[in-house]
Amino acid sequence: MTAISIEERNIAATKIVYAAIPRGDLDTAVRQMDPDIRITYYGTPAIPYAGDYAGMAAAIDFFTIVGTTVAILDLQAWAFIADGDQLATWGWMRFRRLETGFEWESEFAHIITLRDGRWLHFRDFMNSALTHAAFS
Repeated sequence: MTAISIEERNIAATKIVYAAIPRGDLDTAVRQMDPDIRITYYGTPAIPYAGDYAGMAAAIDFFTIVGTTVAILDLQAWAFIADGDQLATWGWMRFRRLETGFEWESEFAHIITLRDGRWLHFRDFMNSALTHAAFS
């Protein structure tokens, strides 16, 4: 049996979250998160899920708000840059605002800190001007 590296373990956990969220499988995603999870989405107050969410209950609130306001139509992660428990991902996402049907897409950069193979801090950077326009 071959042991996997910390980096491989962290990338695998992140790929599980990336597959679960677009299909609305919050239970699977949450199992990949540390109880002390913190989620930071950078954006204006017009974006209903923008802000900083600390703790599992707040993380579930974040994903619930996302899931009730937008559909993630596509999520493609192109690159994973890992150094121990620090992970940066780069990719592309396409969204639809559920209330209006407005669609947009953006590249993203996610900076993720993990602890024991589970997400501890997730930071989401994307073209928030487009997301702001979708909610304005």
